[in-house]
Amino acid sequence: MTSSIEITHINAPDDVSFERLVEILLAAFAFQDDIVDPPSSAKSVSVSELQWRFARDTLFVARDGNGNIIGQIWIEDVGKDAYLYKLSVDPAVKGAGIGKALVEAACAFARDRGKQHMRLSVRIELEDNIAFFKSRGFAIVGEGVHDGYDRTTFWKMARDLQQI
Repeated sequence: MTSSIEITHINAPDDVSFERLVEILLAAFAFQDDIVDPPSSAKSVSVSELQWRFARDTLFVARDGNGNIIGQIWIEDVGKDAYLYKLSVDPAVKGAGIGKALVEAACAFARDRGKQHMRLSVRIELEDNIAFFKSRGFAIVGEGVHDGYDRTTFWKMARDLQQI
C-alpha cells in the first residue's frame, strides 16, 4: 500500500487541515487510554496547539491516492539533533507501512539539514511502539520521568542519522 502513499512536507498552513490532524492524533493515541500513566498529552491536542507548533516545527503528512491525509509526523529542531513527535496514522490504515514511510522521510529531512541524531520519547508501557522504533534504527539511550512520578515513565530513544 505504501506505493500509493505520498509523503509531503507541508510548507504553508493553508496546505493542511489542522482539524484532520487533530482527528488522526486523537484516534491514533486512543488505544493508550488505559495503558499509559500519566495519560498522553495527545488527548488534549487542539487545532490552535498544532497551528502554534506548525509555526515552530516541521510537519510531514501522508496522503492516500485520493489526497486524503492519513498520517503525520512532526520534527522539532533541537540544535545538532532533531526531535520526532506526534507520529500518528489513521487507525483505518494502520499496518500499511505509512508510519515507516513517515519516519524515514523525517530522518532523511533532518539528515539533509546536517542533524546528527533523531531523538524521540516513547512510553515504557508501549512495547509495540518501542519495537517499531527499534526496527527503524532507534535505540534506547536513556530514561525519563514525568513530573510528579518517582519511576521511569518513558524511554529516550535516538537514531544516528549519519549512517542512513
